[in-house]
Amino acid sequence: MGICFLNKFYYICGMNKRSTHYGDVAKWIEKVINSCETYQQTHSARRLVRNFEKQLMRTTPDKYWRDYKYDVIWPLENKLTNKRQSFINKSE
Repeated sequence: MGICFLNKFYYICGMNKRSTHYGDVAKWIEKVINSCETYQQTHSARRLVRNFEKQLMRTTPDKYWRDYKYDVIWPLENKLTNKRQSFINKSE
């Protein structure tokens, strides 16, 4: 079964037929972040990043701290933070 999440605007279950390689999942999460149109939607994207991070830590703890945290998770968190900040700036 793919990664699915529900928010009041989207029901996304897009990884069903795609690769589950961490790089493909990270690209998909980036697309989800880019598609957020409201600040509230970024909450679901945040949960998606956190769940992905937990999955990486659980499956490959050594490689997570050596590679994934800095090369995969931090860039996603940065992109999400920038997206959230853009919504905050628009509302001011």
